[in-house]
This record gives sequence, structure tokens and C-alpha cells, in this order.
Amino acid sequence: MTNAQRKALSRMAAMNASSNDSRPKQTLSSAFCPHEAGAYYLATVAIVPKVIKLFAKEIEPPEYTYTITSVEFEQDTVSGRWVWFDGKEKLSPRKNQGEWRLGSRKLFDTREGTEAELQRVMAKNGDRVTKVHDLPDDMTQLRKLRSAHHPDRNNADSDHELYQAVIEKMDRMRAVAQ
Repeated sequence: MTNAQRKALSRMAAMNASSNDSRPKQTLSSAFCPHEAGAYYLATVAIVPKVIKLFAKEIEPPEYTYTITSVEFEQDTVSGRWVWFDGKEKLSPRKNQGEWRLGSRKLFDTREGTEAELQRVMAKNGDRVTKVHDLPDDMTQLRKLRSAHHPDRNNADSDHELYQAVIEKMDRMRAVAQ
């Protein structure tokens, strides 16, 4: 090892020692503490796996599922950190650029913010499921939409995704009414 390499190593060691000492200690403001309202929300986007055909003539776009997960944090008795068990592992929130994240996903304080994020992701993916949220809550209007976009009719302008979204919304409305 040359003298220049030794000097460079000693400088790097001195810099590392000084940077370790100057790290800010975790204060109450930088530590995660859940708000009084209770739950946080995660916008989850997953790809539905499809059977892959080796000699397929047309490659279909992926299908996405969009869900909102309510996150209830619990305090770990040993470490005192707030954790959330997602079914596989315990995750602790971390602060990133002024917002709290759980893994790679942003934590939302309100459900409205989470829904807006899902809408943004749906629009980015070009997914027509966004139509579900734009559909009216009136059953007669839903029936008109369903009949106008029925795939069995000889209608070239029928929108199969919209038809499916209408049926799903009608099923949900019936389930709530029962």
C-alpha cells in the first residue's frame, strides 16, 4: 500500500467518524406516532396472473386489481416502534420527503386521498374500471346503460368493460340493499 492510499484511507475513516457523530438523534417529531383518527390507508395495485400461451397471436394487456387496505398500527412492546403485520412480515413506517411510507407505498391519512391515488393509477394504466366510480347510483339509469352496451346486441359501439362495470355495480347495490 502506498503512502497516498494510506492517507486517503485515514481521511475516509476520519470523515466517517465525524459523519456518524453528527447524525441527528430520533426525536418525537421525526418518530412515527399514529394520529388520533386511527387507521391509515394504503392504495394497493396488483396484477392478476394469467395463463401464458406460448404461441398466442395477440398478447393481452395485464389485468389489475385495485384495493384500499386499512392499516391499524400496533406498538411493539420490546422496541417501542409502531408496526403493522401485513400477513407475511411486520412493517414499520418510515419518513420520506415529508410523507410516511410503508415499504414502497405511501400511507394516506384519509380515504379520499387514497381513492384519488387509485384513480390516478387507474388512468395511468388505461384501465376502464374507473368507469365504476363514475356510474350513477340510480338503478334505472344503470339498467339503461347495461342495455345500451349489451355485448349480445349487434352494436359495434358497445363497450364490454363498461357493461361489466355496470353489472358489478348493480350486484354491489343489490347486496347492500339486502
